[in-house]
Amino acid sequence: MKKPDVIKQIADVSGLTQSDINIAIKALVKVIQNNLKNGESVSLSGLGSFKSKDRKARQGRNPKTGAIVPVPAGKKVSFKPTTTLRKLIQK
Repeated sequence: MKKPDVIKQIADVSGLTQSDINIAIKALVKVIQNNLKNGESVSLSGLGSFKSKDRKARQGRNPKTGAIVPVPAGKKVSFKPTTTLRKLIQK
C-alpha cells in the first residue's frame, strides 16, 4: 500500500478531505523525523515506538569480491510494535 492509498482510506474512515489528511501525514512524518534526529523516541499508542540507536563501527564483507570492508559507526532507526499490533498481525 502506498501513501495515496493510505490517504484515501483515512479520508474514507474519518470523513476529512484527502488534502487535510495529506497535510497531517506530512506533519506527522516531520515530527517523527525531528524527534529521532534529536535522539528522542516517539511512541504512538496502538502502533508502536520509533527509536534512534547508535551502531558501532564494524567489519563488513563485499559480497562480490569477498574483501573485508570497514563499516563506519552511525545511527539507525528501530521500530518496536505494540503488543496489540503484534497480536493483531499474528491472527
